[in-house]
Amino acid sequence: MKKIVVTGGSGRLGQLVIHELLSHGCEVLSLDRAPPAVSLCPSWIADLRSSGHLYEALSGAYGVMHLGAYQAPGLAPDSEIFSNNVTATYNVLKAAADTGIKKVVIASSTAAFGFIYAPKQMLPDYLPLDEQHPARPQDPYGLSKVVGEQIADSFARLYPDMSIASLRLPGVVFDFSYDLLRQRWKDPGERARTVWAYIDARDAATACRLALQAEFNGHEVMIVAAPNSSMREPTAELVAKHLDKRIPVKPGLTGNWSGVDSSKARSLLGFKAEHGWENFI
Repeated sequence: MKKIVVTGGSGRLGQLVIHELLSHGCEVLSLDRAPPAVSLCPSWIADLRSSGHLYEALSGAYGVMHLGAYQAPGLAPDSEIFSNNVTATYNVLKAAADTGIKKVVIASSTAAFGFIYAPKQMLPDYLPLDEQHPARPQDPYGLSKVVGEQIADSFARLYPDMSIASLRLPGVVFDFSYDLLRQRWKDPGERARTVWAYIDARDAATACRLALQAEFNGHEVMIVAAPNSSMREPTAELVAKHLDKRIPVKPGLTGNWSGVDSSKARSLLGFKAEHGWENFI
């Protein structure tokens, strides 16, 4: 890998991904609507809803890491969140395909399942969630992620030699002291809709790099998370108390297992989370 373009490079995850790529010998160009707080690499100010800058930026690139998006509902009007995220994803994939780039990684979210931000609470069909579980989002953010994955499906059909990875990330932890997690332990029910899944931002950055390096064709959706939950209690007890004890659970799970299953990412990317909260608290 030589030149990699990172959209959303000024964001917190973008900065960690850039550092990860630079540490593995890549040349990186960052695109963002805002300048970075710390300049790690050349940076362009660009609005991904307009594709003009993308074609120039992607010239000669090996791959593109698409992180540029609103990261949750409530950060802007609903229509703005949906239209921005969907348009940006389409423009990035279109420019990548037109310029002959074969490697694209997209930051999706476990919000695509629909539980986290649902105005009307829903329950999972089973746990842990995997990539085969139906996606039923009610909110504009989760819906934008599902549509973004469908756009990737479309480009994979048109360009079968492209490798597109959509990484469904749960709550990304940037507080490496894990003080916020200690506060959340006081009320596990507040995080029930997340099924207590999380990923350390450093592991998320590693997964992004691995997805660029992975050898596969087509579009693959992969959950990338820590193997354990963000809580201390056994997950089965949390499910019974805060969700519904009738939800089917994969046999053989014990302890504080994560509510999402990263088996596909382990198999396809060689991903293994190295920064679980139990190593820092």
